Amino acid sequence: MPGEQWVVTACDMCYNACTVRVRVRDGVAVQVAGVPGVAPNYGKVCAKGQAGLLNLYSPSRLRHPLRRRNPEKGIGVDPQWEVITWDEALDLLADKLRAVRAKDPRTLVGATFDGHSRIPFWAFLTGFGTPNYSTVSAGFFCGNAVHPVAYTLTGSNDVHPDLRRTNYLLQFGTHFGFVAQYNAMGLARELAEARDRGMRLVVVDPVVTGAAAQADEWVPIRPGTDAALALAMQHEMLAAALYDEPFLRRYTNAPYLIGPNGRYVRDPDTQHPLVWDQGAEQPRPYEAVPPEAVALEGRVQVQGQPCEPAFARLKAHLQRYTPEHAAAITGVPPATIRRLAQEFGEAAQIGATVRLEGQTFPLRPAVATWYRGVSAHKHSMHNGMAIAFLNALVGAVDVPGGLLNAAAAGPTWMPSATEDGLVYSNNPFTRHHRRPIPPAEVRPPETVELVELFPVSVYARAMLWLGVIEPEKYGVPYRPELLIQCRTNFMATTADPPVMAEALRRIPFIVSFATHHDETTQFADLLLPDAHAYERLTPFCHNPYVHFRHVPTPGGTWTFNLQQPVVPAQGEARYWVEVLYEVAERMGIQGEVYAAFNALAGLKGPARLDPARRYSWEEVCDHWARGWGGEANGLADYRARGYVEIAPRTAAQSYPRIFHQGRIPLYLEHFLPAGEAVARYTRERGIAWDTSDYVPLVEWRPCPSFEPQDGFDLWAVNYKVPFLTFSLTGENPWLLDLAERNGRIFPVSLHPETARRKGLQDGDRVVLETPEGRHADAVVRVTEGVHPEVVAIPSLLGRWGLSDPRARGRGVHYNSLITYRFDRLDTVSAALDACVRVRVVPAARATH
Repeated sequence: MPGEQWVVTACDMCYNACTVRVRVRDGVAVQVAGVPGVAPNYGKVCAKGQAGLLNLYSPSRLRHPLRRRNPEKGIGVDPQWEVITWDEALDLLADKLRAVRAKDPRTLVGATFDGHSRIPFWAFLTGFGTPNYSTVSAGFFCGNAVHPVAYTLTGSNDVHPDLRRTNYLLQFGTHFGFVAQYNAMGLARELAEARDRGMRLVVVDPVVTGAAAQADEWVPIRPGTDAALALAMQHEMLAAALYDEPFLRRYTNAPYLIGPNGRYVRDPDTQHPLVWDQGAEQPRPYEAVPPEAVALEGRVQVQGQPCEPAFARLKAHLQRYTPEHAAAITGVPPATIRRLAQEFGEAAQIGATVRLEGQTFPLRPAVATWYRGVSAHKHSMHNGMAIAFLNALVGAVDVPGGLLNAAAAGPTWMPSATEDGLVYSNNPFTRHHRRPIPPAEVRPPETVELVELFPVSVYARAMLWLGVIEPEKYGVPYRPELLIQCRTNFMATTADPPVMAEALRRIPFIVSFATHHDETTQFADLLLPDAHAYERLTPFCHNPYVHFRHVPTPGGTWTFNLQQPVVPAQGEARYWVEVLYEVAERMGIQGEVYAAFNALAGLKGPARLDPARRYSWEEVCDHWARGWGGEANGLADYRARGYVEIAPRTAAQSYPRIFHQGRIPLYLEHFLPAGEAVARYTRERGIAWDTSDYVPLVEWRPCPSFEPQDGFDLWAVNYKVPFLTFSLTGENPWLLDLAERNGRIFPVSLHPETARRKGLQDGDRVVLETPEGRHADAVVRVTEGVHPEVVAIPSLLGRWGLSDPRARGRGVHYNSLITYRFDRLDTVSAALDACVRVRVVPAARATH
C-alpha cells in the first residue's frame, strides 16, 4: 500500500531486545510483529511488545525539557516543572558537570537499566572520571544468587536449561520458559516443544505462578527455605549413589585435599592444591594425577597433618540435612523430598552419552534452575549455590540436557583454569565484568555501591543508598553530588521508598531522562524527554556474546540486532545517550569518552574511535558495528535488515564442559580468605559487618523473618506477572485492561484454610500490616494456589507517581512493605532480603 512499510528493529518493553517488525503507515507506527526465525524471539512477540505502541503514542509522554522550580523534594511533592529549551537544558547540565568534575569526578553517579545503552553510558562515565555506574533496582533482589554462581559453575554470567534435550526440569522460584526473565520468547517456544515431547516439569514456589500452573507438579514451600530442600536432596542423592563420580573427579574440586584449617593442602613448590593419588599412594598436585586415580574419600596424613578430600567433607556436612530436618524448615514432606531426589538423580541418566557434530558428549537430561525467588533473601549466595550444586553432583553442567552457560564459550574463546584449577572466563566481551573467581581484592571503597567490600560477588547494587547516606562510615572518601538516571525507577522498584527518598534528597542535583513521569523523576532537578525504542538508534541491543537474554540456544545462530528509528520522535524527545555525548563535546571531554568506548567495546584497528576527532552518533555506531561484526557489517548493513547473523552456535560452544580444564568448586575454599579480608577491613574501621557466610560448604540459614513475630503470622511474597514487568508497563492501557480482565492481578491471594481462620472471603477489603509499622490496603482473593502461610502479592503495582490518575494506586506496592536496613542485606552477594512478615486484618479493624 502507498505510504506503508515494515521496519525491522528491536523492542525494549523488557530487557530481552526481541527482534520485531513495525508496520509504519503514513509516518505512524500501527502494528508490531516478529521476524520469523530470527533470534532471540524467533518471530514471536509477547503482550508487552504488542502494547509498546501505546507507550510510544501515550498522551502522557514527556515532550519537552523540564526544570524544577520547587526546592523541596519528597514523595508526592509537586516539582513545579517549567518548560525550558534544549539549549538551556544542555547549558545547565554541562555547567553542573563541569563543577562536579573540577571538585571530584567520582561524585557523579550514573544509574540505568537500559542494558542496550550500557557500553556508551559506561564510556561516558569512565571518560568523565567516575567509577559509579549502577543498574540499581535489578541488583537488589534478582541476579545476586545467579550471576556469581553462574560464573562459578561455567565461567559465564548466566545459565539456562538445555530445553531441547532435558527430560526433567526442576524450577526454584523462577519462570524460565514462561515469558519472563531472559530470552523470554525463545525459551517459551523451547519449553512448549519440550513439554510436547514429554519433559517433566516440577516447580518449587510458595505460589502457583504462571510456571507452576503449567507444571506436572507444584511443590509449595515456605519462603526463603529453598536451600534446605536442595541440600536435603543432595543428602539423599549421595546416600543412594546418584552422583556422577567421574565428573566429580575430573571437573570439580571434590578430590582436593583439605587440611584441619579448612584450606587446601598445597604443593610446597607450585602452591597448587594437592589430591591423593590412589595408585602411587601419595599426594600430588591436582594436574599431575589422572582423574580416575584420585581419591574422593578417606583420611590421609600429608605434611604432618590429617586431611581428606573435599568430597568427604561435603558428605559429612550434608549428614544433618535429612529429609526430616528439611521438612521441619520447608514444610515439604520428607517423602516428597526423597522422591524429588530420586527422580532428579535417575532422570540425569548418569553415564549416558550422545553424538553431536562428530563428538561424543555426556548426556545428562535433568536440570535444576533458580532465580529471583531464591535470590531475594539474606543468605542469597548460599541459596543459589545449593541449587546449582544439584546439577554439578549429577554432571549436568555445560553438557547436553543440563544447565548451560550463556556465553562462556564463543566463536573465538573458551573457559580456562585459574592457578587453583577453577573455572575462569575468557569471554573478551565481559572482560570488564567483576568475577567471583579469583576473589577481588578487598580495599577502601572507590564506589558508593561499596562493591570493593564484596570480593566474591559481581556487583553490590543494593548497597548504593548506604553509600549515599553515610559514605564516611564505610570509608568512601566523597559524597555524591550529581546523579544521572534513566530507565531505572528505583523509587518504585527497589524497597522502602522513604529511605530511597532520603538518599535522593542527599544528592544536590539529579538529572532524569524519561518517556513518562514516574516515582523517581519526581525528585529530578532537570527532567529530559527520552526517545522511545522506535525513535532511537542503538546498535547491539541483542548482543549474543554478553548475556543469556541474547545468546542463541543450542542449534541457533549468533545474531546481532539493533534499534533504529521507525518514526520521528514525539515532541522534542531525544535519545539520552546522544544527549550525553553532545554534553561531552561541550565540556571538551569527548576524547576521554571515545578512549573509554574503545576499551569497553574492544574496538581495534580501523574500528577504533580517534580521540582527537569528533563523530556524529551515527558514525560512532558505524565504528561499533564494524568492530563487532567485521568490516563487511557496517551500520548500513545492520539498518538494511535490522539484524546481522554471524554464524551457527556449535555444539562445542553450547556444551563446552569437555573442552576445558576449569573445575567447579563444590568446596568454596576461596570464600575463606575473601571473608577474612572483609572482616579485617571492617573490623579496623569499627564497622559491624557479618562475615559468617564466608564458609566453604553451603548451608541453609534462616531469613530474619523466618520465625513469626508477635502475631504477624504470614509471609508476604511477591511474584511476577509476565505482561506486567518493570515500571514502564504501569500505565499502559492495553496491559492494565489485560490485568483487569484477568481478575487475579490486583487482589492479594490467601489460601482457603487461612481465609477461614481469619474469617475472610473473596472480595473482602483488608489491611496488610508489618512489624515495622508499614501497611497496605488490599482486596482478598481466596485460592488454593498459594502456601497456607503466605499472602501473595503480584507484580509491581500500587503505583503513586504515574501521569494517568486511572493507573495510580491499583493493587499493592509490595516494595513499600520491605525494610531497607543493613542487617537485612546479604553481606556476600549484596541481595536485600525481601521476606516480609505480615498480619492480615479486616479493613474495619485496621490500626492505621
